[in-house]
Amino acid sequence: MNEWPASEHARRAMQLEATMRVLDTVDELRREVDALRAELPARRSVPVGVLLRVTAEAGVLVAVAVVAGAGGFRPLLTVALMAATLACVVSSEWLASRSAYVPRSFGFAQAARPVVADPPPESPLESDAWERGFLPESEPARL
Repeated sequence: MNEWPASEHARRAMQLEATMRVLDTVDELRREVDALRAELPARRSVPVGVLLRVTAEAGVLVAVAVVAGAGGFRPLLTVALMAATLACVVSSEWLASRSAYVPRSFGFAQAARPVVADPPPESPLESDAWERGFLPESEPARL
């Protein structure tokens, strides 16, 4: 039954060595997976304002479809109304996506900015000795 020519201790030592190599490989794979996970962008939660806007836009689309269907409109008019509504929704989404690039200073709701007092005015003649030599001290004569 014991076909292996080596002793039992040598066989167990070789099995332990093979197990350790597998564990080292698994550890390297775990480090690579952690590095790849770190490269992935963090999963962001969707702001409540975005959810409300998308819900309102979907509600508008459904409301127009219900009114067109219940009103017995002609199919061509229904398609035109839905296309116009979809164009409005797409344009509002485009504007909303562009708002991320607009500085807050252009918005209506601005945070209260601290009042910065202007520094006291300085006379150019008092500010720098070099300027004194280049500026005329009196007005030029009239011709």
